[in-house]
Amino acid sequence: MSGTKHRWPVLWASFMTYLFDSYDLIVLAIAMPVLLKVLNISLPEGGLLGSATMLGAMAGSVLFGLIAENAGRRFALVLALIWLGVGMGAVYFVQTWGQWMGLRLLTGIAIGGIWGPCAALIAAHWSPRYRGRAASFVFSSFAVGAVLASLVGRWVLRVEWQWLFVAGTLSIPAALAVLRLVPPDPVRAAPAAGDAAKVRIGIGSIFSGGLARTTFLATLVSIVNLAGYWGAAFWIPTFLTQERGLSLTTMAGFSFVMYIGMFLGFQAFGLLADWIGRRRAMIAAFATIAVAVAVYIVVRHPMFLFWWGIVVGFGLCGSGGVLGAYYAELFPEQVRAYAGGFCWNMGRIGAVLAPYTIGHIGKACGLQTGLAVTSVVYLVGVAVLFLLPETFGRKEKREA
Repeated sequence: MSGTKHRWPVLWASFMTYLFDSYDLIVLAIAMPVLLKVLNISLPEGGLLGSATMLGAMAGSVLFGLIAENAGRRFALVLALIWLGVGMGAVYFVQTWGQWMGLRLLTGIAIGGIWGPCAALIAAHWSPRYRGRAASFVFSSFAVGAVLASLVGRWVLRVEWQWLFVAGTLSIPAALAVLRLVPPDPVRAAPAAGDAAKVRIGIGSIFSGGLARTTFLATLVSIVNLAGYWGAAFWIPTFLTQERGLSLTTMAGFSFVMYIGMFLGFQAFGLLADWIGRRRAMIAAFATIAVAVAVYIVVRHPMFLFWWGIVVGFGLCGSGGVLGAYYAELFPEQVRAYAGGFCWNMGRIGAVLAPYTIGHIGKACGLQTGLAVTSVVYLVGVAVLFLLPETFGRKEKREA
């Protein structure tokens, strides 16, 4: 069996939901040049808007993880989509940098509430045999959302820049679609008399019952994954223009080339995860991107490096989709949404630190050295993965 009868509606509902997650993250970057002028803020202050979003996502992973486990995964997704839409539409009501900081923090909370429930729903409705490719397909909507954000930006930035954010309010009607497509969570078995407290999932549930080590290592894998992604994706375009001589006009299409590679990488490593196992597929993805980034250091032909962006994109997000299946299988069913969302979103610590750290290294030693560090970061990720078990083919845990 491929899964439950609801597996396809759940797949498409989750794909659509995560698309809004990526759209929101990308539009902030696209609108940043306008925001710098409109708000009259400096580059560091603009960067803090992104940091506020990441901090909100980390908090949201806890809040919505607990909501998902105690009130239902479908309810958590619907609430997160409505919350996200309200946050995107509120751009007309904020005028100062401080107000934008508050808005991005609140919007980030909704972003943090999406990944975990999506991964848990895929695990609940797709059999282990197909779970890797199903989860990878869902999270490949990150690349689709990024391309969509870029296209919308081209259409509206010169007309009314706020429309770029307002387009994200489509997540509100999308919430109604999720409500229709995703079935309610199955009723969990009632506890024995006097054990009512065990029904509730609390903040410490993913650190008790022998789960603390797994939670720590899984979070570390996410930190490595997102640090490597943002270190590479953020600085490679600058490296190619400053140190390899590509023109700004040529580089305008580089992101699109990378996103094509990302979408293909999601599917390929998801399929690989269902063939050889989750951990092995992620090790392959980390090794691929470590080598792909290293090529930028030793090869100097500009146009080769431009098209090599497809390979870089292929590896960059290769492990991101597999993690959806892997985290769901690492943890017991009743904490899957919370644990997965927590480990993934706490990994945003890497996303916050990597661009600054690699930039600082690049200033002191050249961006070539900064990219070499990024390559090493992925090799550290390989080492961490060896400390976690392979879950493919293992009997799933059902009790926390």
